[in-house]
Amino acid sequence: MDKQQNWSTELYHGMEVHVTALRKDDAKHQWDYTVRVCEPGVDATAESELAAESGDDADYVSQSEALAAGFAKGYAMVDQIRQQ
Repeated sequence: MDKQQNWSTELYHGMEVHVTALRKDDAKHQWDYTVRVCEPGVDATAESELAAESGDDADYVSQSEALAAGFAKGYAMVDQIRQQ
């Protein structure tokens, strides 16, 4: 996957959801995403500061589709964290 990561961030129920869409190396029109969830103001790049992190094995046809899927996953992760 492409090493450059451009993170999009949204605040959801008091947590920051960071999503980046990455083009897969082996296919022109396949994208994946990475999600990181943390408390507001915390460095999302520091593994020790994360509340949760995820991706999936699906392939998305566009960057915007991957971002949308990433935010949906991030919101679900926050909902799960908040229920604990």
